[in-house]
Amino acid sequence: MKILFLTKYTRKGASSRYRSYNYQKWFEKEGVEAVYSPLFNDFYFRYLHGNVLMKNLVALWCMVKRVFYLFFHAKKYDHVVIEYELFPKLPLGLELFFLKKIKSFSLDFDDNISANYAGTSLQNKIPELMKLAKFVTVGNHWYISEFQGNLIYLPTVIDLDKYPLYSLQKENDAKEIVWMGSPSTTKHFKLVDKALGRLSEKYDFTLKVIGGKVELDKRIKTKFEDWSAQTENKDLAESTIGIMPLENSYWEMGKCGFKLIQYMASGIPVVASPLPANRDIVTSDVGFTAESEDEWYEKLSLLLESFELRQKMGQTGRKRAEESYSYQVWGKKYVELLKNNI
Repeated sequence: MKILFLTKYTRKGASSRYRSYNYQKWFEKEGVEAVYSPLFNDFYFRYLHGNVLMKNLVALWCMVKRVFYLFFHAKKYDHVVIEYELFPKLPLGLELFFLKKIKSFSLDFDDNISANYAGTSLQNKIPELMKLAKFVTVGNHWYISEFQGNLIYLPTVIDLDKYPLYSLQKENDAKEIVWMGSPSTTKHFKLVDKALGRLSEKYDFTLKVIGGKVELDKRIKTKFEDWSAQTENKDLAESTIGIMPLENSYWEMGKCGFKLIQYMASGIPVVASPLPANRDIVTSDVGFTAESEDEWYEKLSLLLESFELRQKMGQTGRKRAEESYSYQVWGKKYVELLKNNI
């Protein structure tokens, strides 16, 4: 079986890396030939958070390249997996023109990109594509109740080989609350800023922010670190608690809680906003959900005060990541999913 993955990004893009490229060795083991063709190249990443004009010019060039690729190569494959859509921000009619040239296609979502089109002429684009696809893999059960079509749950998962278990923290180790994300997601800190400030008056801890910069309550002792694939697991495992605050919006409803899975795989307890994916992932034995300022204060206090609770939840979270959110479990399942639905 020969499958083409039309990803949005190269391996540099987290969504494309975790939901497509990282499955390659499991595809090879099961005799599936996987070919990858990203929409946006590495050059695009240079301008992703910078020069808007250059970013748009590079994006236009990338879309032209995809047009030519679809014309001359798409028919070669038994099936095509499309990350989100073929052409962002362009009409449904253009997608349909090229989809007619493909034998069989499915879609993959770990972000609710239909929220980007709400209230515009493209608001029906994603729902219509979902109905037309042979099947749609989604990283969050919420999509299955929100959209029509043959939607199938496929969580975003980690490779256990890249998440070795480091030695467990000792009771007297310095405490760190960690958040990992990107510059665009630091906005969610407004949900926990006051609670963290209050906690800082009672407990001695450092807030470690990986992958972004944000101005916070001056009471909070904060350190900022760049994200690195080489040190990600160690940076998390050396922390005390992982947090994932999220606004309650239509876009965030489609988030898949991957940050929580990374925390759990690193052996630390978690506290998260109670959005759909987070509620699925955060069972009562691995951490807590919190919505109000008082709830964030209360749940983080419980963990900061109890070394035994942190250890117990961290160990259970690691086991849950191994059993439910790893390529070692989902690699073969994804191959079976493809074979059974194509």
